[in-house]
Amino acid sequence: MLVLPWLSPLWKASLPLKIKIFVWQLLRDPLPSGAEVLKCHGPGNDICPLCHVPETGTHILFSCVAA
Repeated sequence: MLVLPWLSPLWKASLPLKIKIFVWQLLRDPLPSGAEVLKCHGPGNDICPLCHVPETGTHILFSCVAA
């Protein structure tokens, strides 16, 4: 597994563990977005239903104009 040294301050921050894990997943992009579900042969496609671009965790939280 790849070790990212710039993530170490995240684990030392005084945040609840579930927030740290969510931020860690967001930065590594394995959130259950359309692209991740499609990789596991799940239902649907990897296109955002609101703005019709590839749906990633970063897109859902930061760049989707409709969300």
